[in-house]
Amino acid sequence: MKTITAYKCKSCGHVMFPHHYRCLNCNGLEFKEIKPTTKGRLLTFTIVDQLPWGIDERARVLGVVEFDNGVKALGVIKAANPRIGMRLRAGWKPVRVIAGEKVYGLTFRKTK
Repeated sequence: MKTITAYKCKSCGHVMFPHHYRCLNCNGLEFKEIKPTTKGRLLTFTIVDQLPWGIDERARVLGVVEFDNGVKALGVIKAANPRIGMRLRAGWKPVRVIAGEKVYGLTFRKTK
């Protein structure tokens, strides 16, 4: 899996993904890079049924997952009947095709 990098503010400890110039909590400017784990739990999700041209799905589930080390990220949920709190595993997979090129993004599947 391609790894994502989150950032922890050296001043207040606030964790952010993706990177911001200033800390969203204290406006600090110094950060430590941290790697999220590959497993986490689903915090919230929504079902998008009006998808843009080029996505050949009836609907797509997007959700926010909190990794086991506190990093939060948005991605495509590839699990049947998602529910808040369910355990998921992260992956880096194609999420659509634009002009014949695969576009990769963060995806989450139910842990085994």
